[in-house]
Amino acid sequence: MNAHLIRHHCRTQLARLVVIVACIVSSLSASAQQQQRQRSRGQVNPDDKTTGFKENPRMLAAFNEVVAAPSRSVVRVRCDGKDVALGTVVGADGWIITKYSELTAGVAPIVVMKDGRTLLAKVIGVENRYDLAMLKVDTKNLIPVQWGESKAAIVGELLASPGVGVEPVAVGVLSVAARAVKSRDLGHPPPPANAGYLGVGLDEGEGGARVAEVMVNSAADKAGLRVNDVVTLIADTPIIDSETMVNTIRNHRPGDAVPIKVMREGKELDLKATLGKRPPDPGLLRREYQNHLGSALSERRTGFPQILQHDMILRPDNCGGPVVDLDGKAIGINIARAGRVESYAIPAEAVRALIDDLKSGKLTAATTQPTSSTTKPAPTTTMPAK
Repeated sequence: MNAHLIRHHCRTQLARLVVIVACIVSSLSASAQQQQRQRSRGQVNPDDKTTGFKENPRMLAAFNEVVAAPSRSVVRVRCDGKDVALGTVVGADGWIITKYSELTAGVAPIVVMKDGRTLLAKVIGVENRYDLAMLKVDTKNLIPVQWGESKAAIVGELLASPGVGVEPVAVGVLSVAARAVKSRDLGHPPPPANAGYLGVGLDEGEGGARVAEVMVNSAADKAGLRVNDVVTLIADTPIIDSETMVNTIRNHRPGDAVPIKVMREGKELDLKATLGKRPPDPGLLRREYQNHLGSALSERRTGFPQILQHDMILRPDNCGGPVVDLDGKAIGINIARAGRVESYAIPAEAVRALIDDLKSGKLTAATTQPTSSTTKPAPTTTMPAK
């Protein structure tokens, strides 16, 4: 891009930003005056019950022009009669990408188009590491999303998340630029109340999850697990890293007897552990309570190899749609509401690299489990007991 085009782009961006800021200031000033008049008459505007600045309808309306074009590439995804996610059109002949874990197993998704049409969708491909699914609907002449570059986005830049309506579903700023992340960098959501408990601290090992700590009198202790054992298999599930081990144990219940295969000093051993009941963790419960103060969180909000982070107050059922810059270009796909002040998106470059494979159907949930090469943490830290 030559100097003239760069200057023109900067002037265009600045002009658009000035208009948005002017709209925000004007709308909020008018809102304040209206609130004062209503209070003097003992009236309350329902919009003013929204206390969050970024959630105020007048704030959202200031971004209508920004999302006008990209909203034509957004659909609503429904399962069992409920809104579960947004979808982003990535192919004119019926290709739509969405958030995989929000879909209901065994239920064909329904896609609601911007024009109101409802179409039955088929799940063609799944990329579990990024929690993305490719849907196919029988239609033509859709408008694919226009991609931008997440790498060009600057921390503090204004962003918007278009929905199927005139206004964005959320607005905010880029908090952390696109980056590769390790599994535990994003933490783990609390386990279900009825999840089984093995009683180990974990680290990454060669070809599996390394046991870094064994809790006294825990299921792991009674089963004979030792520090530095590398767990490679639990109940027929290959353990390729600490992430898969954590998720595997969480899928079992107290009292379940699970076979465990480990490597110990070069020898393969078969053990069996009867899982116990997870002890209470007041600190974890307190952190989760604080995280939920902003809004409901996504069930799947960790384990992504790459993310960009923004501060939009995004409902979980509004994940799967694009996050756009002020030019209306998608710099990522919203993938999780992760905390009180954080939401995650998969960078545009990562999504675009997956589209062809997702369309081909060769990617499935079973073939795209998280890998240690993308999530391997520093070897000196340990995960909480599982």
